[in-house]
Amino acid sequence: MRRTTRSPSPSAAHGLLARLAGVLLLAALLLAPVLGAAQEGEPQPEAFPAERGVYLNPERAPTGDLDTLLRTLSDREMPEERLEGFTSYQNPALGFVTAPDNRVWRDFRTYWTKWIHGILIVLAVAAVLGLFVWRGSQGYDRDPQGRRVPRFRFLDRVVHWTTAISFVLLALTGLNLVFGRQLIQPWAGDAAFGALSQGALLVHNQVGFAFLLGIMAMAGLWVQDNLFNRVDREWLRRAGGLPSGRHVPAEKFNAGQKLIFWISILGGLALGVSGILLMLPISTIGMGWMQVLHGGHTIVAALMIATIIGHAYLGSVGVSGSFDAMWRGDVDRQWARTHHPLWIERLERGRAASAEPETPPRAEPAEQETAR
Repeated sequence: MRRTTRSPSPSAAHGLLARLAGVLLLAALLLAPVLGAAQEGEPQPEAFPAERGVYLNPERAPTGDLDTLLRTLSDREMPEERLEGFTSYQNPALGFVTAPDNRVWRDFRTYWTKWIHGILIVLAVAAVLGLFVWRGSQGYDRDPQGRRVPRFRFLDRVVHWTTAISFVLLALTGLNLVFGRQLIQPWAGDAAFGALSQGALLVHNQVGFAFLLGIMAMAGLWVQDNLFNRVDREWLRRAGGLPSGRHVPAEKFNAGQKLIFWISILGGLALGVSGILLMLPISTIGMGWMQVLHGGHTIVAALMIATIIGHAYLGSVGVSGSFDAMWRGDVDRQWARTHHPLWIERLERGRAASAEPETPPRAEPAEQETAR
């Protein structure tokens, strides 16, 4: 005999689900007090543990939330140790609220950075003005025949100006991060200053690559002419002739120009490498090394800005005729004999040697024909 099964009706299924939901609700109501008591008995992580020295004044921070605590506590009330807690982020560095080493970096970033840049820039400007008042612009007697000597190739000038313009953009956008809140934000407003700072940071990060490439190209093009020798020791001993007012013989670059070259190359490489590392995530090298890189980047940048201020003055107003060398590529012959006599003498000797015609071989006397 064939057995048939009947499916439950919809009303019966609904009744079964209702009974099951009632049982689960009753179990939850019975277990809630038990679970609550167990949770109260377990030690909970304190947001501001007392053993770490944090004092939360209930009157100043009645809610006890973290943001209120950090806004109301002064530096003197901050703990000397790391104030650690817990976080759901994957980065372990985010598991603490505050730490003494971070506050040292904050003080350097917000206070000492301004003093370092301000002092070095003021000293550089004061030195330039003092030198101009003392010696004025170093002139020269122009060549009577108007002869000019090639000094820099087109490639040299392209590399120089690419690097120079990149550095100016980096300096301006970087100084905005240092002095912008005090000098720009008060009169520009929060919204305009925020947009300016975001754009400045974008320009700073992108132009940095062009600057680094320019520095490496400069090193490859000019390193051979910027090696120090005995002539440079004499130039340094006589301080470039500034005290006496007499020019000291020099090669294509004098010792002062060589110093600026090496400061630019080494400082530029340090800025480029540290800048690239600062753009990486913090987890790549850690918070401590990020702070060291930021401090080094800031100090080297201040030294570079002060150095380039002096270089710009000497390459334009300080030494008349010098700007033509990097703008047009050639200089007046008399300018070269005045400031770089050893270079022009070597250059003219080489030209004279290459221009001398080769001595033709002496012709052998023709054999006389024998008389018939």
